[in-house]
Amino acid sequence: MEPITCTSTSAVRAIGLLAAVAMSGCAAPATSSAGVPARVEPRSTTAPDTGGLVAMVDGKAVDFAAIRAALVESAGATVLRDAIVDARLAARLAAGGVVVTAEAIEQERALLLGTLSPDADRAEELLREIRLRQGLGETRFRALLARNAGLRLLVARGVRIDDEGLANAFDVLHGPKRTARIAVLASLADAERFAADRTTRSFADLAVERSLDESAARGGLLAPLARRDPSYPEPLRAAIFATTVGETSAPVLDGARYYLVEVLEERPADSTTPEEARAECARMLRLSRERLLMDALARELGSMDGVTVFDRAFDAVTTPRGAR
Repeated sequence: MEPITCTSTSAVRAIGLLAAVAMSGCAAPATSSAGVPARVEPRSTTAPDTGGLVAMVDGKAVDFAAIRAALVESAGATVLRDAIVDARLAARLAAGGVVVTAEAIEQERALLLGTLSPDADRAEELLREIRLRQGLGETRFRALLARNAGLRLLVARGVRIDDEGLANAFDVLHGPKRTARIAVLASLADAERFAADRTTRSFADLAVERSLDESAARGGLLAPLARRDPSYPEPLRAAIFATTVGETSAPVLDGARYYLVEVLEERPADSTTPEEARAECARMLRLSRERLLMDALARELGSMDGVTVFDRAFDAVTTPRGAR
C-alpha cells in the first residue's frame, strides 16, 4: 500500500502539482521518444561557471568544483530527469505545433494557488512554504510551471467528462465524509496481534509503535475522506465506510500488506444538489483527469531509454540498484 498522509485532499492535490512533475535545472545528452537527438533549451542566457567561487568560509574559498559531486548526489537524478523530460516535451510540442505561452504558464501558477487556498494571501504563504521545503528557487519553479503548462496542452483533448466521473466528484466535494485512523502491518499475524492488543490499548498508541505507514507518527490519523475519493485506495475507502463508527475493522489484505482502520466519526453530506454543483464538479473532474494523463506522459518522456550519460558523476544516480 502506498503511504497515506493526513494532509487535506486539496493540499494533496496542490502538492501533487509540484511533486508529480519534477523540475529541470540543467541540460543533459538525450534523445527524443522517436530516437532523434534532442536539445535541452537553456533556462537563462547566463550559464554558471563550474569552476567559479561559491563562498568564502573564514577567508578560505569554496569553489563550485569542491561541491559539485555532492550536488549531483543530492539532486542530480531529479535535475537530469527533468532535463530529459524538457527536451522530449519541447520536441513533442514542436511536432504538434503547440506553443506554451506566458499566459499558459501564469494560468498554472493561478491554478496552483487556487488549489492551495481560496484566500489569496494564505495561498501565497503556503506556496512559499512548499517551495522552501522542496528547494524550488525561481528558476526551477518557473520551469515546473512551464512544464505543467506544456503537458496540460498536450493531454487536454484526451480528457472526457462523463456522468460517473461527475458523480464521483460530487461525492468528494459535497458527500458524507468519514474520519479514521489506519495501521499498516507486514503480515496477517502482525495484524491479528494488533487487533488483539486493541482491547487493552488505544489504536493511536499501537499505530505509533507498529504501523508501517507514514501516518504512524500521528497515530494513523487520516484527513476526512469521501466514499469515492480517488486520492485513497478503493480497499481502504471500502473498509472505512463498511466499519461502524467507533469500531475497528478486521484485517484487510491490500497487496503484500494488511491494514486495520478505526472509524472515528462521520460528517453528513451538505445541502448542495448535483445540478447546483455541476460546473464545479466538471472543473474538478477535468483537472483530476488532466493530472493523471500529465503524470503518465511525464513518466513516458522521462524514460532513460535512449539516453546516454557522459558525465561519470551521474553514475550513482542513474544506475539502477543492483546493476553492475
